[in-house]
Amino acid sequence: MAEAYTAFPLTGRINLLVRLGHGSVTVTARDDIDEATVRLTPRDRRSELLERTAVEMRGPTLAVMAPRQGGIADALVGWRRDRDRIDAEIVVPSGTATKITTASADIIVKGRIGGADLVTGSATIEVDTVDGDLRLRYGSATSSVQRVTGSATVRSGAGNASFGEVVGVLQAGFGSGDLAVDVAYGGVRSRAGSGDAHIGVVHGDVDLAAGSGGVSIGLPAGISARLEVTTGSGRVQSELPIEQTTANTGKSITIKARTGSGDVRLFRAA
Repeated sequence: MAEAYTAFPLTGRINLLVRLGHGSVTVTARDDIDEATVRLTPRDRRSELLERTAVEMRGPTLAVMAPRQGGIADALVGWRRDRDRIDAEIVVPSGTATKITTASADIIVKGRIGGADLVTGSATIEVDTVDGDLRLRYGSATSSVQRVTGSATVRSGAGNASFGEVVGVLQAGFGSGDLAVDVAYGGVRSRAGSGDAHIGVVHGDVDLAAGSGGVSIGLPAGISARLEVTTGSGRVQSELPIEQTTANTGKSITIKARTGSGDVRLFRAA
């Protein structure tokens, strides 16, 4: 089968549930649409996986469910994994709550979805906007998220995570991986075995700890900070004059940064 296309008329808000092994999942969230659509395209015409992939409405939930893939057997039979790659293109209304689980299929989200739970073994994750809370979990991957209006949680065995803007609290845990955030309005808490952490502008409390890795944190004007900063083998550099951080009578936050090896830099954000 070359591809499969299904459309579902919309009568109200829906949720999206996707499980796909290998290939890619692209979700496009759009305003002013009257149907949700799913297009599945196998990369190998010999694959029989398409016929065994369910695409259906389960109450208010649009479900795209391939047979479970991954694990030891999948790794040993590499030819089957390569043959059964499917590209899923899904169009849903803006604000749709989304849960996606893949073995190695890349996850791409365009537009504004609702709260999201994204899980992969090893893939690339790219997201425009999550209007709600976001949970990211992956074994080995790279994730990039432009905006989260709620809180965000990241758990990674190995892989980097970058955010443009997080309005709520951000919590991260890495075996190894870098964390980069342009603007954090809520608090930030991160733990890593190894990896750098960079926050361009922070408006809430920060608590960062790593076995090894550099730390850089930007503090905007009008906010003072109580500092607890240590590094085992590195330098602590502060571009914030003491009188700026102590004499300020505006908002005050706490910044804790601890690294076994690596520099810690504090700077005045633009």
